[in-house]
Amino acid sequence: MATPRKDTFDPHVVGIYHCMTRCVRQLFLLGRDKKANLENAGRWQFCVLRLEYLAGLFAIDVLDFALLSNHIHTLLRNRPDVVSAWSDREVVRRWFVLHPSEVPCKEKNHVLTEQDIDKAVKDHELIAHARRELSSLSHFQKCLLEPIAKEFNRRDEKKGHFVAERFRCKRIDCDGGLLACSVYIALNPFRAGLGDTLHDHPFSSYSHRYRGDAAWLSPLFLDERAIAYDQVAELTIGEDGVQRLVAQANLHPSPRCSEKGTLPLHWLEYQEISEWTAEHIGCRRGLGQRAQEITVPKRIEELLQSLGIDPKFWLDTIDRYAELFHNFVALPSQMETIPRRLKRKYVKGVRACRTCFIEQAASSEELSG
Repeated sequence: MATPRKDTFDPHVVGIYHCMTRCVRQLFLLGRDKKANLENAGRWQFCVLRLEYLAGLFAIDVLDFALLSNHIHTLLRNRPDVVSAWSDREVVRRWFVLHPSEVPCKEKNHVLTEQDIDKAVKDHELIAHARRELSSLSHFQKCLLEPIAKEFNRRDEKKGHFVAERFRCKRIDCDGGLLACSVYIALNPFRAGLGDTLHDHPFSSYSHRYRGDAAWLSPLFLDERAIAYDQVAELTIGEDGVQRLVAQANLHPSPRCSEKGTLPLHWLEYQEISEWTAEHIGCRRGLGQRAQEITVPKRIEELLQSLGIDPKFWLDTIDRYAELFHNFVALPSQMETIPRRLKRKYVKGVRACRTCFIEQAASSEELSG
């Protein structure tokens, strides 16, 4: 039975979600179309620019992404706490930049002015709607995919759908699951043959971080915050009375909505885990070895255990990530509570979570929401 989106996504709680969208009829509409022998130049770059543009407007942290020939992976964290701390003027400004057609003006090519914002601030229904949608995964995906579909249909002189179905969504509630998902996304272009190394394919978050071009992505770890963000960010008291460091885009344009990190790992540690995994997944496939027969280096084993991951099953977890985990990725104790909440007998993925994750290593509430 399919899980309704409302059972997976809670718009009122900070959460991390792995979203995947596939092109219609599984055609190679983004990269090189081998069947038609065409090179769709510039399409990946168009998608990255659109994703970067939205990261600076939405109350959503873009943790990771990877663009392949016929599908798009994104790892997103909704931030209702951040959007609640924005002023009414900031909410209206972002909404009108995102949807210029909703500016109450009949002139063509109208430029947004302070007077337009002054008028809109009085519309409480608009502000409530904009606050809700600016931290919504569904609205983020709509604003990402709709312009892409229109642009590519225009280039191909075609009409119709661009994506095959509504985006798939997995909720991730533990640090181990978050690392597994992040590495799985990083390895997707490599396993698809789009490069000899993880950073060869330029249209992925791993490549952007490797090149130092990740200002619009969520920082991997909090100490990677650039000096510029210390100048941009301000302590803001939200509606719940809690102080948070929030980028004030109404004062200084910011490429991302917040300074919240992704994982309790430094870049070199994350890189070491990812590259070792890429090397040995290929080696295991070539030699027909089982994951348990490959010895995990002591340093990587310690890092995995610190995040609640069983090192013995790490390679198998990454290799079979898509089939092992379904709508939820969490610690076993968390997975056992989900059926009761959804009033079901069971949910898929409980056995995989019991195998892959170590229960005694509690997940970080600060990072996983």
